[in-house]
Amino acid sequence: MSIVLARRLRGFHDLLEMALRDERARPRPDDRTVAGIKKKKLAIKDRLAVFDGRQMPSASR
Repeated sequence: MSIVLARRLRGFHDLLEMALRDERARPRPDDRTVAGIKKKKLAIKDRLAVFDGRQMPSASR
């Protein structure tokens, strides 16, 4: 995975965080929407963890 892709994924993760915050701020947040956003965030986080693990193996130890 390239550094550019990792940056794009982090940016997308940040956008999803904002969407989640906005949805939760509504008077009656939609549970399906919240769950979908969380699922997407987790998938991005998993991809980034693989990338970070390959780039900086000594940082986790």
